[in-house]
Amino acid sequence: MFTRFTSMLHHAVEALAPNVSLQQEFMSHWKSVNQYFVDVIDHKMSVDQTPVPGHLKRMIQMLVREEAGGEAGVPGPCMEYLLKERILETLYTLARTDCPPGMKQLVLQLFIKLLSHVRQPLLPHIHVHRPVQRLVKMCGEVKASPAETDEIQFLLTLCSVVKQDPYLVNFFIEMPKPKTPDSSKSEMTNNDVIEICPRQSRFIIVDSLLSLMHSEDARVSVKACEGLMLISSLPEENAARHLLANTNFTSKLTSQLCSLYTALPKALYPADIEAVDAKWGLDIASSVDDRHSFPGKRSVISFLSWLDFCDQLIGVAHELVAKALALSIHERFLIALLEPAILQTSEVDAIMATAHLSRCLRLVSSPELITEFAFFILGHESEPEVFGVPSSHRLRQRLLERCDHISEEVCVATWKLFEMLLNKPNDHIVRNLVLRNLVSRGYTSSVSLPASAISSPTREHRPLSSPCSLPSTPLTADEPCKSEAAPSGFPLSGETESQSRVKPASFSPDPDDLVTPKDKVTDVSSADGEFVSSDALRSRSSGSGTSPPVFPEQLKRTESNKVELSYSNGGGEGDRVLEKSLKQEDEKDARFIGRYELLDIRQVVSIFLNILPKDAISSHHSADSGYDSYLRDAQHQFAVMSAWHRKFNWPQKPVSKQNSPDWPFYEGLFLQKLLDKLSTMLQQSYEVNLQVTCVASRLALVPHANIHEFLLNPQLPIRQGCRNLPTVLQKLASDIQARVRIIPDFQKKLLGVRHKLMGYSNNSIRRCKTKIAGFSSDDSSSLLAGVIVFEEFCKELAAIAFVKHHAETLQR
Repeated sequence: MFTRFTSMLHHAVEALAPNVSLQQEFMSHWKSVNQYFVDVIDHKMSVDQTPVPGHLKRMIQMLVREEAGGEAGVPGPCMEYLLKERILETLYTLARTDCPPGMKQLVLQLFIKLLSHVRQPLLPHIHVHRPVQRLVKMCGEVKASPAETDEIQFLLTLCSVVKQDPYLVNFFIEMPKPKTPDSSKSEMTNNDVIEICPRQSRFIIVDSLLSLMHSEDARVSVKACEGLMLISSLPEENAARHLLANTNFTSKLTSQLCSLYTALPKALYPADIEAVDAKWGLDIASSVDDRHSFPGKRSVISFLSWLDFCDQLIGVAHELVAKALALSIHERFLIALLEPAILQTSEVDAIMATAHLSRCLRLVSSPELITEFAFFILGHESEPEVFGVPSSHRLRQRLLERCDHISEEVCVATWKLFEMLLNKPNDHIVRNLVLRNLVSRGYTSSVSLPASAISSPTREHRPLSSPCSLPSTPLTADEPCKSEAAPSGFPLSGETESQSRVKPASFSPDPDDLVTPKDKVTDVSSADGEFVSSDALRSRSSGSGTSPPVFPEQLKRTESNKVELSYSNGGGEGDRVLEKSLKQEDEKDARFIGRYELLDIRQVVSIFLNILPKDAISSHHSADSGYDSYLRDAQHQFAVMSAWHRKFNWPQKPVSKQNSPDWPFYEGLFLQKLLDKLSTMLQQSYEVNLQVTCVASRLALVPHANIHEFLLNPQLPIRQGCRNLPTVLQKLASDIQARVRIIPDFQKKLLGVRHKLMGYSNNSIRRCKTKIAGFSSDDSSSLLAGVIVFEEFCKELAAIAFVKHHAETLQR
């Protein structure tokens, strides 16, 4: 009431009083503030009940108005008076005493308005940055104080000012004050020697932000983290060095991460951890979270949110700060906490720790932190592996040993971790797991294809619609197979040149052979109208395995060298257009198409699609094709993968660094485990097969020439005693053909298992990666589910091969 009366009286006096200059009015308001503190001795009432806020706010308004009407960059009379009378230092003294009550908040608000509204640089003035420094030190001193909101807003305003002019950060770095030795010691030393005080420098604004980072108010804590992100992202190297050397920046952030991890409940399910979605700054409970809640979910969200903050900070921070924080997380969190938990003998605890590591790895995106995770899991080894010699990095060796663990839960959790690794754009991951063993190309035979075999138009070509002829007995990696028992295009170990070489031709099949009426399919979408990702479920149906896929209906090459894809709804017309497009591309194909050695993409796709016996194919009995979705997924995923790995400058052709032709080839422990698990798909559970094929398809998308030819080139001559992915698939197809003859009603049982895996409901298809309720896990059902996963996996490989071939063709 008193404030309103004073304001009314002030306006009345202004109306009756003669006009005065802006400087005189400014001086009058400041004198009124001084007079109040002289007259009033007992300051018990709140500052809001005094005339002080009105006078101070009017002074700020005058400063802003003066700057707007004056010359840019030149202080006016009011600003000169403010600096000459040291008004800001007086206001700091009043804020320090907080007398009358609320004065601290009022002064902070005035400083915020002054720094944010006045455009001319104020901090370089000594009578400005000195009180500002003292106010910064005062912030965060009292925990849960009423002024916390104003303190953090004041610090954020300063961070924004410093972000615009990074050199201003030096005003908030306090250097130790030098002192001269006393006279008694000066005789023993040179008179010009200055002894430096052992007290270190202080980065005062970072200290205050770190203090407010632990506030109980979540909004204050988030804003403090924003301020730390702004300061750490400054380009000033001096500020980055002081941040690391003279503050507890890295230790406090890492300690918070470790404390949140240790607070996680022990009894959690890996599926619950994987399903949690957490982002820093959005840690707000909702009704959706309540419906999908589980004990300990809030703790998991808090931990992942803080890890996301550290990851975002590393992504924008100065190079020195980013490396230091990532290394601190590596040493104090990964090695100190996660590694012992993963290496322990208890299966339940090891599964839980592996699930935590997979979820953390899925969250991080900054290159520095991804690198530290890669070094933590895989080590620093870069030399080719030697068979029988374990890795010097204990964690890598233990994880790879668990890839074929007797416990399915341990096996699936470990393969999920490697899938997350391959999802990260890091050269060391691919090189450590695969490339260091493939660069020798010791898996290839010395057989070469003459030019006449590439361009001869008279050579025979197996029709795309003809089924594969597979042997009824399984093949071994060391036992050469007869060429007449193998599908066209699979060169087997030990074959001669004439046996292993594929004979491509300028072949134009009859359009009627490309697709039959029963093979016509339509695009099927999920209930929400979106296509379901191929990673969601490999057990999806498609057109007959004895006919080619429904490819994009058009492949148009534009002037900008981009391709426009439009998919057909099935039928032979789309295949005819594709066949015509492929024939046009065949005229331009050479022995090497960029980094991928492909003689004829039609042969490669046909080999993958026709590897299964006709009696083992079940997708053509279903209404859902799914092959178009494989193409769409492969195109999108390969585009993302290519963008990630483009900076690595991988060679355009397969690298060969073999020292001697007799040098024994070893694919490495990772590829050995992967091929072993793929070769035993018929003896494994559906969940294991699904996860292993996810890893294999992810690896096949990597745009490296050696990886491509090892996984996706079925026409490659293979050295005797070696194997690659196509030969493993051939051996598995042979085993399936033998099982077809043994199991009664094989086709009927196969369709029944497919329907259970797909999950029919109201004539719509529901795909999921979780275990299907009511699905029997007996030996027969697991075998049939393995056949279905194998069929879908081959179709996905065909889609990946086509997409990689076409993308490379467009780049020429």
